Amino acid sequence: MANNRYVLFIIVLYVFSLPVLSHGEHNHGGHFNPDSLETVTVQGTAIVDSSDSHPWYYLDSNGDGQADFHLNFGPWWYEPDNGSATRPDDGEFISITGGKHDQTLFDFPTIVVYEINDEFWRDPYNPFWNNLGRHVHDDDHHHGNCTGFAFGWLNDTLRTLSVDGVAVIDTTFIHEQYYLDDDGDGTPEYFLNFGPPWYEPDSGAERPTDGESISIKGGVIADSNFSVIFVYEINGLVWRDSSRIDRHFGGGWMHKNMNEPKRIHDPFDQENWMQVNPAWNRMGRGRHGGMMPDSLFGRFLQLFPQNIPNTDNQHVFAGYEIGLFSGNGQNMMGQNGNCSGNMGFSSDADFQLHYSDIQIDGNNIDENTIQVKYWNEQINNWEYIDDADIDKENNTITFSTTEVSNFLIVTGDQVTSIIEDGIDTRVVDDFTLHQNYPNPFNPSTTIQFTLKHDTDVILNIYNVLGQGIATLLNDVMTAGTHTVDFNAQNLSSGTYFYELKIDDQSKVMRMNLIK
Repeated sequence: MANNRYVLFIIVLYVFSLPVLSHGEHNHGGHFNPDSLETVTVQGTAIVDSSDSHPWYYLDSNGDGQADFHLNFGPWWYEPDNGSATRPDDGEFISITGGKHDQTLFDFPTIVVYEINDEFWRDPYNPFWNNLGRHVHDDDHHHGNCTGFAFGWLNDTLRTLSVDGVAVIDTTFIHEQYYLDDDGDGTPEYFLNFGPPWYEPDSGAERPTDGESISIKGGVIADSNFSVIFVYEINGLVWRDSSRIDRHFGGGWMHKNMNEPKRIHDPFDQENWMQVNPAWNRMGRGRHGGMMPDSLFGRFLQLFPQNIPNTDNQHVFAGYEIGLFSGNGQNMMGQNGNCSGNMGFSSDADFQLHYSDIQIDGNNIDENTIQVKYWNEQINNWEYIDDADIDKENNTITFSTTEVSNFLIVTGDQVTSIIEDGIDTRVVDDFTLHQNYPNPFNPSTTIQFTLKHDTDVILNIYNVLGQGIATLLNDVMTAGTHTVDFNAQNLSSGTYFYELKIDDQSKVMRMNLIK
């Protein structure tokens, strides 16, 4: 009996020493931040280990019969929505393009697969929340292609559905993607569109955890792999007000002879909008001076800054795409291989852009230097919009223009650091926030701050998009200097922000995790 207990102890110890595995295909190495991955292309022979419940994939790149890379194809049930790419067979010679990550699970790197044999597999920067009803990964919609994510008006048959099931989460990248398995077979039937990672409802509703039983109500559209549910409610709590979303998910038609302005919103932030005014088509001056159609369908989307082309050295902290489509679905911008188009309207189009304090402070932007730029395809460069009005109290930018560009970016100068005794600090009236140390760090770092008086203190951690991921401190603290340790063992490499909030004051600073 004693020997049996000893064996059982060894088994339990072994099980609890195994790395934590993501749902579906084995360990993903945590949430990968695409910005931390080096894009590589390698060729070699596929090694497929089928001894487990779902195969493990490796690549022998030097022909010695040993694995040189672990290939991460995502969860075992993941397939690209379009195209003919498939997982390889054992012994098959393949070419892989993907993001390389050196991790501790293996003695060799992991490659998160983007392409296999020159066929598209997945896009690390795809703003999945903008594929509203068209969750597409094809040559016309993935990162690096100029046709954009404003897919037009192809889906106008949104119907409301209530469905129960189990949440299934793809954790490959730091921005988790949510699915629903409604029949208990472990394979999802629906893609759940909760909006961008930073969106949170006022109702207190939260995104589900992997394996959680949930009830979803939303607008559904059939798709190639998974039907897409645009979530209205989760577990009886409001996620998104369906009455504020028409059948085109925030887009809309502008007609030549319309008498009232037409306002088109970003589906996830009603403070981001474009308004087209009557008489917009009086001159009929379209792209490159060509004729404008009698009607246009417009979309207005916020994107990851990485999805905006040609933004190197621009200090972009917010980016937007405008799509304008003719009645037959033709994209009137970004045609002929160009990364952006411009359309000349006969009357002003009015714009409002909305940004957050986390975007400003986290990127160390001097708010007094904020500028809006549009891509001018005639000169192949970004140009300032000179008459933009910056409302720093409400975090909005408004302007009007007759030249409507496919892409807009919001930029600003970065604040010069304040150096005191060799330490980078940010000073506010009632406290001083220091740069974390060490920085960069792996996996632990220390955050230090000094208070002038006893007060309530909140210390939060955010990812690069301003999404809260941890609260390190929420307590009354005494006057003086304090230190708080932060362990990022379960996070992927990348940039994070920490915010110290005291009464009505707050300060945000940047830190870098490198694994």
